[in-house]
Amino acid sequence: MTTHSTYAALLARLGFIADPFAKTNADEEERLDSYFIQPPFFSTVYGDPLAPKSTVVFAPRGGGKTALKRRIEIASKESDFLCVTYNVFPIEGVSLKDITLTYHLGNLLRLILIGVISECSERGVGSLNADERHFLYLFAKHYLSDLDRSDLKDAIKAVKNLSDKATEWWNRFTGPLGLAVNLLLHKLGIGAAELKKFEGGGGSLGAQLEQFRILRDIVNRLGKRAIYVLIDRVDELAITGSGSTSFDFIAPLLTDLHLLELRGYAFKFFLWDLLLEGYRSHARPDRVKYHTLAWTQSQLQDMISKRLKAFSHERISSLSQLLPYEESLTVDRLVIYYAQGSPRTIIRICKEIVDQQSEINANSGSITIAAAFRGIEVFANNFANETIDPAMLRDLKKVRRTNFTVKHVYSNVFKFSQQAGIAKVKQWQDAGIVERIGTVKETKGSKPSNLFGLTNPLVGKYMYSDISAADFVDRKMKVCSRCDALLIRDWDQNADATCHKCV
Repeated sequence: MTTHSTYAALLARLGFIADPFAKTNADEEERLDSYFIQPPFFSTVYGDPLAPKSTVVFAPRGGGKTALKRRIEIASKESDFLCVTYNVFPIEGVSLKDITLTYHLGNLLRLILIGVISECSERGVGSLNADERHFLYLFAKHYLSDLDRSDLKDAIKAVKNLSDKATEWWNRFTGPLGLAVNLLLHKLGIGAAELKKFEGGGGSLGAQLEQFRILRDIVNRLGKRAIYVLIDRVDELAITGSGSTSFDFIAPLLTDLHLLELRGYAFKFFLWDLLLEGYRSHARPDRVKYHTLAWTQSQLQDMISKRLKAFSHERISSLSQLLPYEESLTVDRLVIYYAQGSPRTIIRICKEIVDQQSEINANSGSITIAAAFRGIEVFANNFANETIDPAMLRDLKKVRRTNFTVKHVYSNVFKFSQQAGIAKVKQWQDAGIVERIGTVKETKGSKPSNLFGLTNPLVGKYMYSDISAADFVDRKMKVCSRCDALLIRDWDQNADATCHKCV
């Protein structure tokens, strides 16, 4: 069994100063800025704080959405806009039907208010007029009075360009914030007499959209040109496990043009690509631009290289460099193919390879071919069992093809009715395991039949557990020369298949 000490010792012998594969969540990666790869549309998503625009980014799970969001957070520290991230959603005792626009706007206004107060803690309130200071009082009473210490910490963490001075200022407040709102405002520079006047003067914040305008104007007065709101991790909640429920959760915010086009604001959504169809159908992509995040093979190779360099004092630039000198296997290519464009999956596969080497020989100064193959095989097995129903996996093993027709399923494999075959393939399709990749004539003169293919090479490797990871790539995978798509086919049986992405 691998222990932490043997694993760490192996990493040191390989030439690493820390584990490059320890973290798969970009929010936790301290060195992200040193190996972040910009997608072609990064500058568009980042935008211009002088003319901020809302944008949506779609990508598969593990496809780099959070890393892109983190890069904007990092850039905000040197920029003149207020940046808050909305990725913690209070859902205790809440069902999906309770998630309304009011719910989201209330959460966002609280986060932006924390950002505004943070700016005031550093700059003071001298630049605000009496009405703005009164509004600040009303905002604090409304949004902070019932905030406990834990919620306050989460809200402070959501402000991504908080200065050290502002952080220290917030640390002075302990206990339930509701007992200290007046003290908080007094510490900002609002005098006791003025606070007493506000308490007796009443007043209203108005509708939620008007509250966004008020906070924007105060932020501008404090020297910030815009407010960026970054929305992420929508699909990671107990009530948002599927694409449809994730869309229902965020739809009230995602479809509200009055908010998304509000002057001085940029709402940046980083969403699971299964929400794209709902966005096209129910939102306004003609008004709020969207991008799909997809990585090329060369970008992924560059990503691996930069990550390895960042954890090895620039000494290691490829996975293949970790192999014994006499070996010629391109491990990077294998890992990239099996990860199917997912940076997170690349990290997880690499982690498994190092784990396997630690099991085989923790005293080695290199990664053996056996460890590389075994790592991919173990990860493929784990991935398939984590993501696919066991009954479906058993059936797919029986099919033992990476592309097939319904007729092959019902006639050659299971020997049951055509209708049962259609239902089974439809079930696999709905689960995202297979997709329609074209048509084929099964007999001369017959009508073309739909041809289906696997969507993930890790599932294919699980099905073909008797061949090596390298052989599966050589026999079952190709990259389209025109669109760079990874094509999973039975190429060893039919080398003339076409790319369904290009046709």
